[in-house]
Amino acid sequence: MWSNNLKVEVPKEMLKGMQIEGTTVSPSHPEVGVLILSKGFNQFSTEIVFRLYRIQKDPTTDSYYIVLELEAFMFKRFKEAKDFLEKLPNMTGLEMLLLLNPVHPVSNLQ
Repeated sequence: MWSNNLKVEVPKEMLKGMQIEGTTVSPSHPEVGVLILSKGFNQFSTEIVFRLYRIQKDPTTDSYYIVLELEAFMFKRFKEAKDFLEKLPNMTGLEMLLLLNPVHPVSNLQ
């Protein structure tokens, strides 16, 4: 489940135009987690972007820091974006692999 209780150090320049949607940590490896930033996440937007970042805990400060951007997802409809955000923490590895590698329909060449 998403949480906003983690202490995550996010550079100010990364937050320009972005909102923190939530964080989660790995149940089996609590020193790593995911941070989600969003842009345009509202009912009226036709361009909603989620950026997922891997975060790592610094044991000396108990703060998490961004290690790298994992992926960015774009949505044209609020409901699709909201559903994605709700399902994301419980997606299986296979579901995520399929999401990251979509198959586009091939048109018939006749």
